[in-house]
Amino acid sequence: MKTQVSKLQFLPKKNLIEVWMLIGSSEFHFTFSLKVDQIANYHLQIITHQRSFGEIFRFNQHIVDEVMNLVWMFYQGESIKLPASVGDFGNPEHALRFQKPFEFEIEV
Repeated sequence: MKTQVSKLQFLPKKNLIEVWMLIGSSEFHFTFSLKVDQIANYHLQIITHQRSFGEIFRFNQHIVDEVMNLVWMFYQGESIKLPASVGDFGNPEHALRFQKPFEFEIEV
């Protein structure tokens, strides 16, 4: 199923972004948080998503990567054209059909 991000918006609470997505014709929304941590003399900006986002897309890491990229761009103030396609959603059975068998040879 085609998956796309249809809307990104900042929430009133500081550093929270709401992401609206379509998977096929079903609409979902997720909250992402942004924080800055310091390790030694380095500041790291970290984006985290709510647990349900990770559970829904656990077999679709390509979509997670694309959405995280869009959230980062949005947070940085870059222009994003929406709706943005982020890939095809597949279930575990679908993914298994595309796996190639692993062939292993031992030389003696």
